[in-house]
Amino acid sequence: MEEWRELGIRLEDFIRPATFPVAIRFLQRGEEPPERARRPSEETGCSIALCQGLTLTRERGLTMLFELEESSCPLANAALGWDTTTGPSFMAAFLLTMNYARDDDAAAKRVQGMAMLEADTYPKLVMSPLARTRVEPHLVLVYGNPAQIMRLVHATSRWTGERVPADFGGIAGSCNEGVVRTFASATPRVALPGNGDRVFATTHDDELIFAFPAAWAERIMEGLEATSARGIRYPIPTFINYHLPFGDLMQKFT
Repeated sequence: MEEWRELGIRLEDFIRPATFPVAIRFLQRGEEPPERARRPSEETGCSIALCQGLTLTRERGLTMLFELEESSCPLANAALGWDTTTGPSFMAAFLLTMNYARDDDAAAKRVQGMAMLEADTYPKLVMSPLARTRVEPHLVLVYGNPAQIMRLVHATSRWTGERVPADFGGIAGSCNEGVVRTFASATPRVALPGNGDRVFATTHDDELIFAFPAAWAERIMEGLEATSARGIRYPIPTFINYHLPFGDLMQKFT
């Protein structure tokens, strides 16, 4: 566990995120959650959406435990395999009702493009701030501005030689594109926070998500270190070695 906490500290040093990177672990049936993991109802007095839990973890530093009874978002519950009654047909109906899809065909295509875990495989999920994590993560989510996310893309593509995947749908950004798809694909990716992330979980206008599987952690850290050694860093070291022609401007207008 300690090596993950140290990695979280190193990651924060390189990226300087405004909020904690989040460690995510899926719990199989019978697997016990860590001590002092808080259920949403204990912290807020009610069930909440997964994206709201991510905000509690990355802003307050809380370790949160989610399962169906504590999770209020049907889209996330369907994607996580927690609620088989809110499957593809429910998702399609939601897209049509909210005008995210213009017709049945568009709704069906959008649903087919969403990531889904097998039902009842992982009945619980724990999220914890990486630098003080209480779980061995399956994946990590980092919220940041475009320049910070760029640095994580640099670190990843250094190893793959390829562009980093990013499938933007504008909805279910953190739960589906960030958590479920990254876990299912075992590939680092950029996710676009959806409207729900912004309305209900207070995700800021300038924030993107970079998600990576635990198996990628050391490669990403190596990529950050290697590129940083060449001056590719965050905060961005801007070039300011030039003369401002104030005197010339004054002469021009006098």
